[in-house]
Order: sequence, then structure tokens, then C-alpha cells
Amino acid sequence: MFSSLLVPIDGSEDSHAALKIACQLAAPVQGKIHVLNVRDPYPDLHQGEMLTVAAAIKAVSVELAEKEGEAIIAEALREITSMPGYENEFDTLVKQGSPAEVIIEEAKRLEVDAIIMGSRGLSDIKGLLVGSVSHKVTHVAHCMVISIHQRRAG
Repeated sequence: MFSSLLVPIDGSEDSHAALKIACQLAAPVQGKIHVLNVRDPYPDLHQGEMLTVAAAIKAVSVELAEKEGEAIIAEALREITSMPGYENEFDTLVKQGSPAEVIIEEAKRLEVDAIIMGSRGLSDIKGLLVGSVSHKVTHVAHCMVISIHQRRAG
């Protein structure tokens, strides 16, 4: 059913749950999984806040952003290789830009059947104020989007 899936990961619980579900969906046909981490060089600007000194320093440090993305990807790879039943091809991508825009562009470029992603990567308050990445992707993507939400204790 799913021969090609895009899984954007940001290190959140929901994105790790999305990766597990993507492996389960791809396993029967040994579909390819594309694991994507998007590093936003200007996170505060997209969230409607003033660019802080800390955000400006982080924005300048492209190398640091790439290392953070690679660390998240490395963790995801450890998960994929330990998942029973999924033994097929996967690739990894670390990109920079607005997360929703990059996810949509990569899904189209890769011609994936679906995007499997966590429902919330931002804190709940910021997500409510500016909208979640998954919400934006769901309304614009050319393919199916499956949004995964983990139940939180409490």
C-alpha cells in the first residue's frame, strides 16, 4: 500500500511514534522510508516573535544546526534498525528552512505516497498561537498526511 513514506522527525515523542508507525506501514511491502529533519535557521521569526540575540546567534551557526539535525537523524536510524519487520531501504535528509514548507517540498520532490508525522513538535502554547507544522502540512500537501499524537500522562 505504501511504497514510499516521508517521516519528518524533530526529536519529539510524537515524531518517534510516527517513525515506528511508518515502519509498520512500510514493512508489508518493504516500502522506502525517507527520514527528514528540518532545521529552521530563524525559529523565532516564524513564530511571530522578535528576533532575539540567542536566535540570531543560532541562525548564524548553520554548522551547529546541521549537527543538531544529524544527531536527531542518528537517533532515528538506531530506532529503524532495531524495528522488527522493516528491513528495507531508507534514506535520511537534513534540510534548512521553514519546517512546513520544506516537508511539503520534499514530499512532492520524492513523490511519496504519504507523510507520517507527529502532531505536535512545538510546545502546546506556541502551537496554539501560531499553528502546528502538522496542521500546515495537512492542509497543503499533495499526498496523504497521517498525524500521530501520543497520549500524555496527566
